[in-house]
Amino acid sequence: MSLETSVSSIKLRNPLILSSGILGASYSSLQRMYEAGLGAVVTKSIGIKSRGGNPNPSIFALQEIRSVISSVGLANPGYSVFRDDVKTAIEKKVPTIVSIFGKTIEEFEDVLEGLNDLSFLSYELNIERLDQHPDIIFELVQSLKKKTTKPIWVKLTPNDNNMSIIADAAIQGGCDVLVAINTVKAMAIDIQTKQPFLGAKRGGLSGAAIKPIGIRCVYDLYEQFGDKIPIIGVGGISNGEDVIEYLLAGASAVQIGTAIGVTYPENMIKFIQMKIKNYMKEQEIKKISEIIGGAHK
Repeated sequence: MSLETSVSSIKLRNPLILSSGILGASYSSLQRMYEAGLGAVVTKSIGIKSRGGNPNPSIFALQEIRSVISSVGLANPGYSVFRDDVKTAIEKKVPTIVSIFGKTIEEFEDVLEGLNDLSFLSYELNIERLDQHPDIIFELVQSLKKKTTKPIWVKLTPNDNNMSIIADAAIQGGCDVLVAINTVKAMAIDIQTKQPFLGAKRGGLSGAAIKPIGIRCVYDLYEQFGDKIPIIGVGGISNGEDVIEYLLAGASAVQIGTAIGVTYPENMIKFIQMKIKNYMKEQEIKKISEIIGGAHK
Protein backbone atom coordinates (compact mmCIF):
# COMPACT_ATOMS: atom_id res chain seq x y z
CA MET A 1 0.00 0.00 0.00
CA SER A 2 1.43 3.37 -1.04
CA LEU A 3 0.26 6.99 -0.75
CA GLU A 4 2.64 8.09 -3.51
CA THR A 5 1.05 9.90 -6.42
CA SER A 6 2.12 11.70 -9.58
CA VAL A 7 0.97 15.11 -10.72
CA SER A 8 2.11 15.53 -14.30
CA SER A 9 5.90 14.97 -14.15
CA ILE A 10 6.10 15.50 -10.38
CA LYS A 11 6.12 12.56 -7.98
CA LEU A 12 4.87 13.22 -4.44
CA ARG A 13 5.20 11.04 -1.35
CA ASN A 14 1.47 11.56 -0.74
CA PRO A 15 -1.37 13.56 -2.34
CA LEU A 16 -1.54 16.25 0.38
CA ILE A 17 -0.26 19.73 -0.55
CA LEU A 18 -0.28 22.99 1.36
CA SER A 19 -2.44 25.46 -0.57
CA SER A 20 -1.31 28.97 -1.39
CA GLY A 21 -1.93 31.70 1.18
CA ILE A 22 -1.84 29.51 4.29
CA LEU A 23 1.45 29.37 6.22
CA GLY A 24 3.36 29.86 2.99
CA ALA A 25 4.90 33.26 3.61
CA SER A 26 8.33 32.10 4.81
CA TYR A 27 10.72 29.21 4.34
CA SER A 28 10.30 28.22 7.99
CA SER A 29 6.53 27.78 7.70
CA LEU A 30 6.92 25.90 4.41
CA GLN A 31 9.50 23.62 6.02
CA ARG A 32 7.26 23.05 9.04
CA MET A 33 4.34 21.99 6.85
CA TYR A 34 6.46 19.57 4.85
CA GLU A 35 7.97 18.06 7.98
CA ALA A 36 4.43 17.71 9.36
CA GLY A 37 3.82 15.16 6.60
CA LEU A 38 2.56 16.94 3.50
CA GLY A 39 3.68 15.80 0.07
CA ALA A 40 4.54 19.32 -1.11
CA VAL A 41 3.86 22.98 -0.34
CA VAL A 42 2.67 26.00 -2.31
CA THR A 43 3.96 29.44 -1.40
CA LYS A 44 1.90 32.53 -0.80
CA SER A 45 1.10 34.23 -4.12
CA ILE A 46 4.00 36.46 -5.14
CA GLY A 47 3.82 39.49 -7.40
CA ILE A 48 6.10 41.89 -9.17
CA LYS A 49 6.49 44.23 -6.19
CA SER A 50 5.58 44.60 -2.55
CA ARG A 51 1.86 44.93 -1.75
CA GLY A 52 0.49 45.96 1.62
CA GLY A 53 -2.83 44.27 0.95
CA ASN A 54 -6.32 45.37 1.91
CA PRO A 55 -7.25 47.29 5.07
CA ASN A 56 -8.03 45.37 8.25
CA PRO A 57 -10.05 43.52 9.27
CA SER A 58 -9.13 41.18 6.44
CA ILE A 59 -10.49 37.91 7.88
CA PHE A 60 -13.95 37.08 9.25
CA ALA A 61 -14.48 33.65 10.78
CA LEU A 62 -17.75 31.76 10.26
CA GLN A 63 -17.24 29.26 13.05
CA GLU A 64 -20.67 27.68 12.71
CA ILE A 65 -19.77 26.42 9.23
CA ARG A 66 -16.00 26.01 9.80
CA SER A 67 -15.25 28.58 7.14
CA VAL A 68 -13.62 31.97 6.64
CA ILE A 69 -14.29 35.05 4.54
CA SER A 70 -11.02 36.78 3.76
CA SER A 71 -9.79 39.76 1.79
CA VAL A 72 -6.05 39.88 2.35
CA GLY A 73 -5.51 41.50 -1.03
CA LEU A 74 -2.49 39.46 -2.13
CA ALA A 75 -0.21 41.11 0.40
CA ASN A 76 3.37 40.02 -0.32
CA PRO A 77 6.95 41.35 -0.27
CA GLY A 78 7.50 41.04 -4.03
CA TYR A 79 9.50 38.36 -5.82
CA SER A 80 12.90 40.03 -5.41
CA VAL A 81 12.60 39.77 -1.62
CA PHE A 82 10.72 36.48 -1.40
CA ARG A 83 13.15 34.58 -3.62
CA ASP A 84 15.47 34.19 -0.60
CA ASP A 85 12.74 32.24 1.23
CA VAL A 86 12.15 30.07 -1.83
CA LYS A 87 15.88 29.43 -2.17
CA THR A 88 16.17 28.44 1.50
CA ALA A 89 13.15 26.12 1.26
CA ILE A 90 14.82 24.39 -1.69
CA GLU A 91 18.07 24.07 0.26
CA LYS A 92 16.06 22.46 3.08
CA LYS A 93 14.80 19.94 0.48
CA VAL A 94 11.18 21.08 0.74
CA PRO A 95 9.22 20.22 -2.46
CA THR A 96 7.99 23.70 -3.33
CA ILE A 97 5.51 25.09 -5.83
CA VAL A 98 5.67 28.87 -6.26
CA SER A 99 2.38 30.72 -6.70
CA ILE A 100 2.70 33.88 -8.80
CA PHE A 101 0.20 36.53 -9.83
CA GLY A 102 -0.03 39.63 -11.97
CA LYS A 103 -2.53 42.09 -13.37
CA THR A 104 -1.06 41.73 -16.85
CA ILE A 105 0.75 39.04 -18.82
CA GLU A 106 3.88 41.19 -18.66
CA GLU A 107 3.78 41.20 -14.84
CA PHE A 108 3.54 37.40 -14.79
CA GLU A 109 6.51 37.23 -17.16
CA ASP A 110 8.61 39.55 -15.00
CA VAL A 111 7.92 37.52 -11.83
CA LEU A 112 8.67 34.23 -13.61
CA GLU A 113 11.92 35.52 -15.05
CA GLY A 114 12.94 36.82 -11.62
CA LEU A 115 12.54 33.40 -10.02
CA ASN A 116 13.23 31.01 -12.87
CA ASP A 117 16.83 30.25 -11.95
CA LEU A 118 15.70 28.59 -8.70
CA SER A 119 15.07 24.83 -8.75
CA PHE A 120 11.56 24.57 -7.28
CA LEU A 121 9.02 22.07 -8.62
CA SER A 122 6.60 24.23 -10.60
CA TYR A 123 4.71 27.49 -10.91
CA GLU A 124 1.09 27.88 -9.88
CA LEU A 125 -0.63 30.78 -11.66
CA ASN A 126 -3.08 32.76 -9.55
CA ILE A 127 -5.11 34.37 -12.33
CA GLU A 128 -7.68 36.14 -10.09
CA ARG A 129 -6.40 39.64 -10.98
CA LEU A 130 -6.10 38.88 -14.69
CA ASP A 131 -8.92 39.41 -17.16
CA GLN A 132 -10.78 36.07 -17.26
CA HIS A 133 -10.95 35.87 -21.04
CA PRO A 134 -9.92 32.61 -22.71
CA ASP A 135 -7.71 34.37 -25.27
CA ILE A 136 -5.77 36.11 -22.50
CA ILE A 137 -5.36 32.91 -20.46
CA PHE A 138 -4.19 31.06 -23.58
CA GLU A 139 -1.67 33.81 -24.34
CA LEU A 140 -0.46 33.90 -20.72
CA VAL A 141 0.21 30.17 -20.48
CA GLN A 142 1.72 29.94 -23.95
CA SER A 143 4.06 32.84 -23.21
CA LEU A 144 5.21 31.47 -19.85
CA LYS A 145 5.76 27.97 -21.26
CA LYS A 146 8.23 29.49 -23.71
CA LYS A 147 10.17 31.06 -20.84
CA THR A 148 10.52 28.09 -18.48
CA THR A 149 11.00 24.35 -18.44
CA LYS A 150 9.15 24.10 -15.13
CA PRO A 151 5.57 22.79 -15.15
CA ILE A 152 2.81 25.39 -15.17
CA TRP A 153 -0.23 24.89 -12.92
CA VAL A 154 -3.28 27.11 -13.47
CA LYS A 155 -5.59 27.78 -10.51
CA LEU A 156 -9.18 28.25 -11.61
CA THR A 157 -11.85 30.43 -10.04
CA PRO A 158 -15.45 29.22 -9.57
CA ASN A 159 -16.78 32.78 -9.66
CA ASP A 160 -17.57 32.82 -13.37
CA ASN A 161 -19.64 30.46 -15.47
CA ASN A 162 -16.82 29.91 -17.96
CA MET A 163 -14.50 27.72 -15.87
CA SER A 164 -14.43 24.95 -18.45
CA ILE A 165 -13.72 27.47 -21.22
CA ILE A 166 -10.85 28.99 -19.22
CA ALA A 167 -9.57 25.49 -18.42
CA ASP A 168 -9.62 24.56 -22.09
CA ALA A 169 -7.75 27.76 -23.00
CA ALA A 170 -5.10 26.98 -20.38
CA ILE A 171 -4.72 23.44 -21.71
CA GLN A 172 -4.45 24.67 -25.28
CA GLY A 173 -1.79 27.13 -24.12
CA GLY A 174 0.23 24.22 -22.73
CA CYS A 175 -0.45 24.17 -18.98
CA ASP A 176 0.50 20.99 -17.16
CA VAL A 177 -2.00 20.88 -14.28
CA LEU A 178 -5.40 22.40 -13.43
CA VAL A 179 -6.01 23.47 -9.82
CA ALA A 180 -9.62 23.90 -8.67
CA ILE A 181 -10.88 25.89 -6.90
CA ASN A 182 -9.93 29.33 -5.65
CA THR A 183 -12.15 31.11 -3.09
CA VAL A 184 -15.83 31.85 -3.76
CA LYS A 185 -17.12 35.44 -3.77
CA ALA A 186 -18.62 36.28 -0.37
CA MET A 187 -19.23 38.96 2.23
CA ALA A 188 -20.75 39.46 5.68
CA ILE A 189 -22.49 42.51 7.20
CA ASP A 190 -22.61 43.56 10.84
CA ILE A 191 -26.29 44.20 11.60
CA GLN A 192 -25.42 46.60 14.45
CA THR A 193 -23.08 48.92 12.55
CA LYS A 194 -24.86 48.18 9.25
CA GLN A 195 -21.43 47.90 7.63
CA PRO A 196 -19.52 45.00 6.06
CA PHE A 197 -17.24 43.21 8.51
CA LEU A 198 -14.23 43.30 6.17
CA GLY A 199 -12.19 46.43 5.61
CA ALA A 200 -12.38 45.84 1.87
CA LYS A 201 -16.13 45.01 2.17
CA ARG A 202 -16.02 42.07 -0.23
CA GLY A 203 -14.01 38.88 0.17
CA GLY A 204 -13.61 35.24 -0.71
CA LEU A 205 -15.10 32.27 1.13
CA SER A 206 -12.92 29.29 2.00
CA GLY A 207 -13.25 26.36 4.36
CA ALA A 208 -15.80 23.59 4.78
CA ALA A 209 -18.67 25.53 3.19
CA ILE A 210 -17.10 25.43 -0.28
CA LYS A 211 -16.23 21.72 -0.39
CA PRO A 212 -19.36 20.72 -2.36
CA ILE A 213 -18.55 23.43 -4.91
CA GLY A 214 -14.97 22.23 -5.20
CA ILE A 215 -16.07 18.62 -5.60
CA ARG A 216 -18.51 19.57 -8.36
CA CYS A 217 -15.87 21.60 -10.21
CA VAL A 218 -13.27 18.82 -10.03
CA TYR A 219 -15.86 16.24 -11.11
CA ASP A 220 -16.88 18.35 -14.14
CA LEU A 221 -13.28 19.11 -15.10
CA TYR A 222 -12.30 15.44 -14.89
CA GLU A 223 -15.29 14.47 -16.99
CA GLN A 224 -14.26 16.94 -19.68
CA PHE A 225 -10.46 16.92 -19.46
CA GLY A 226 -9.47 13.97 -17.28
CA ASP A 227 -7.75 12.14 -20.12
CA LYS A 228 -5.72 15.25 -21.01
CA ILE A 229 -4.41 16.74 -17.80
CA PRO A 230 -4.09 16.10 -14.02
CA ILE A 231 -6.37 18.02 -11.66
CA ILE A 232 -5.66 19.14 -8.11
CA GLY A 233 -8.68 19.59 -5.85
CA VAL A 234 -8.90 22.47 -3.39
CA GLY A 235 -11.60 23.69 -1.04
CA GLY A 236 -12.96 22.70 2.35
CA ILE A 237 -10.70 19.74 3.12
CA SER A 238 -10.26 18.98 6.82
CA ASN A 239 -10.25 15.17 7.11
CA GLY A 240 -9.45 11.97 5.27
CA GLU A 241 -12.99 11.51 3.96
CA ASP A 242 -12.76 14.88 2.21
CA VAL A 243 -9.51 13.89 0.51
CA ILE A 244 -10.95 10.58 -0.68
CA GLU A 245 -14.03 12.35 -2.03
CA TYR A 246 -11.86 14.70 -4.11
CA LEU A 247 -9.81 11.77 -5.41
CA LEU A 248 -12.97 9.91 -6.42
CA ALA A 249 -14.17 13.07 -8.21
CA GLY A 250 -11.00 13.01 -10.30
CA ALA A 251 -8.25 14.82 -8.40
CA SER A 252 -4.72 13.40 -8.57
CA ALA A 253 -3.84 15.32 -5.40
CA VAL A 254 -5.41 17.91 -3.11
CA GLN A 255 -4.44 21.17 -1.47
CA ILE A 256 -5.37 21.94 2.13
CA GLY A 257 -5.61 25.51 3.37
CA THR A 258 -8.10 26.96 5.86
CA ALA A 259 -8.22 23.86 8.10
CA ILE A 260 -4.45 23.91 8.48
CA GLY A 261 -4.61 27.53 9.59
CA VAL A 262 -7.13 26.92 12.38
CA THR A 263 -5.94 23.64 13.88
CA TYR A 264 -2.79 21.79 14.92
CA PRO A 265 -1.61 20.73 11.44
CA GLU A 266 0.74 17.92 12.48
CA ASN A 267 -2.12 15.96 14.06
CA MET A 268 -4.57 16.70 11.27
CA ILE A 269 -2.17 15.54 8.55
CA LYS A 270 -1.39 12.34 10.47
CA PHE A 271 -5.08 11.51 10.90
CA ILE A 272 -5.81 12.22 7.23
CA GLN A 273 -3.06 9.82 6.16
CA MET A 274 -4.35 7.16 8.56
CA LYS A 275 -7.88 7.49 7.15
CA ILE A 276 -6.69 7.17 3.56
CA LYS A 277 -4.64 4.08 4.40
CA ASN A 278 -7.57 2.49 6.27
CA TYR A 279 -9.84 3.20 3.32
CA MET A 280 -7.36 1.65 0.91
CA LYS A 281 -7.10 -1.42 3.14
CA GLU A 282 -10.90 -1.77 3.35
CA GLN A 283 -11.25 -1.37 -0.41
CA GLU A 284 -8.23 -3.59 -1.16
CA ILE A 285 -6.55 -0.73 -2.99
CA LYS A 286 -2.77 -0.66 -3.25
CA LYS A 287 -2.12 2.65 -5.05
CA ILE A 288 -3.67 6.12 -4.93
CA SER A 289 -4.08 5.99 -8.71
CA GLU A 290 -6.73 3.29 -8.23
CA ILE A 291 -8.95 5.79 -6.39
CA ILE A 292 -8.63 8.70 -8.82
CA GLY A 293 -11.80 9.21 -10.85
CA GLY A 294 -13.57 6.30 -9.19
CA ALA A 295 -16.88 8.18 -9.07
CA HIS A 296 -16.94 8.25 -12.86
CA LYS A 297 -16.85 4.46 -13.31
